[in-house]
Amino acid sequence: MHDSRWDLLTDAEWDSFARAWVAELSGRPAGPLPNLPVAFEDEPQTSAVEFVVPMNFTASAEAQWKFIMSAFRHADDNTLGHLAAGPVEHLLSKHGDGYIARFEKLARENPRFAQMLRGCYKHLMSDAVWARLCEARNGTP
Repeated sequence: MHDSRWDLLTDAEWDSFARAWVAELSGRPAGPLPNLPVAFEDEPQTSAVEFVVPMNFTASAEAQWKFIMSAFRHADDNTLGHLAAGPVEHLLSKHGDGYIARFEKLARENPRFAQMLRGCYKHLMSDAVWARLCEARNGTP
């Protein structure tokens, strides 16, 4: 189910959401969240961590990409694994053919990005996307 409200977030709102998520994962105060789409009216999300899973399932692939890029900019070494095993893995599992080249490019340009990709598991990725991801995270895309 695609929720187009995610597509309406500005870059500043994605950045605020990502900063809050990283802060929560690190045990720091998150600060205010932007106005994010509520996925479950009977169980409203109240923290950035609680918004990430529904975002993975309801946001467009491009919206998920924006979150990943914002979160990567703010992540520390302790939170990169959460990014890899969560949003990155989910995006590549559902939309890998359309996004793997972006991941390969960033891995070539940024060793920290390549290292972050080591936290991904195959999950539901196609064999072709998984093989390309394995090469990218090992520095050989």
